[in-house]
Amino acid sequence: MEYNGYEYGYQQSKRSKRSVGMAVLLACTAMAVVIGLFAGVLIVNRTIQQRTAELPASSPAVTADAPTPTAEPAQNVTLATAEPGGVQTAQTATGFTYDGQYTRAQVVEMCAPSVVGIDAVFEQTVSYWGRAQTYEVPGSGSGVILTEDGYIATCAHVVEGAKSVQVTLNDDTSYDATIVGVDTRNDIAIIKIEATGLAPASLGDSAMLTVGEDVIAIGNPLGELRGTATSGIISAVKRSVEVEGNTMELVQTDAAISPGNSGGGLFNSSGKLIGIVNAKVSDTSAEGLGFAIPVNNVLKEINDLLHYGYVTGRAYLGVYTQNVTLRSDYGYFFSNGTNCVQIADIVKDSAADRAGLQVGDLILALDDTAVTSNSDLTDLIARYNAGDTATFTIQRNGSRQEIRVTFGEYAPDSNN
Repeated sequence: MEYNGYEYGYQQSKRSKRSVGMAVLLACTAMAVVIGLFAGVLIVNRTIQQRTAELPASSPAVTADAPTPTAEPAQNVTLATAEPGGVQTAQTATGFTYDGQYTRAQVVEMCAPSVVGIDAVFEQTVSYWGRAQTYEVPGSGSGVILTEDGYIATCAHVVEGAKSVQVTLNDDTSYDATIVGVDTRNDIAIIKIEATGLAPASLGDSAMLTVGEDVIAIGNPLGELRGTATSGIISAVKRSVEVEGNTMELVQTDAAISPGNSGGGLFNSSGKLIGIVNAKVSDTSAEGLGFAIPVNNVLKEINDLLHYGYVTGRAYLGVYTQNVTLRSDYGYFFSNGTNCVQIADIVKDSAADRAGLQVGDLILALDDTAVTSNSDLTDLIARYNAGDTATFTIQRNGSRQEIRVTFGEYAPDSNN
């Protein structure tokens, strides 16, 4: 019969005395073989035990346990003394540290205390039948703690122009915050709360990111789900994206990003901050398209905002411009429908004023690159530093001219 795939059975038969004797002989022989094998096994086993006992106590052991996170990750942040502290750059830091590949749960445990929720209030003025009405409009976002004494990085679009800003920590304590500095070009802002003993994020090296690498985004989606962690991979490392009118080079991820995540952290599997989340594709036909500002791209800007409240060394022209579309009946030599930029006002004693640019001048090109809009002009000037000299091709009173301009330095409230 069969049982569980094995066949069991017996068969009875009559046997002679000779066959019985042969059976006894075979049985004895088999028993001797078994006893010999058993003795051999005992000898081999004893030898193995002796050799194992002789191994040095320092011999490495293999374990399947995941590494345990350190109580306080190594920091790449210098704390404030008499003036606001600054975040070290890759050039001045002793080196980026990687404590190993942690599980997702460990990364969240390490990094969540460094991410905060931000609630901001904005004023919006609307005119009804010639009467202006001012309303308070709430907004929300996320932030990443940079220093133990309360400096926090977020996105410029989260706090720029806010009437008030409030920060809520991972432990549910809330603080009023002040805006230290805003850099709309890189969509980065620094705010400050009066607190000590905070848990700053440990900075990673975003230049080392690779497509397919695991990442975790932590933030405050929808402005009410603070501490939410979503996981994904790096989808692209240098994606050109236009955010708030500025073209930026961002890290792309498929981790779920929602409104309110802006300003939150994107962390690698070592628990290092490698990006500041700032954008997502909102098209209903697209999914898993989130973006973050690479940390390496904004280290200088973060330090400058911490120390000075603005980004130093940027080129400044000193003009207010407007987009215009020229037609031939304007008396210029352009063909119908030509787009260009016209100077509407000039800041006194600015680079433009000193170089001789005038109100009404049409800016055609900057160092042989055509200028067709305000955004073109802004993007082109961004390629220069304070003190650089460039050639502007302009149209004035129907004639083309070239004017050399030495850029000044951008400061808060300046334009172009």
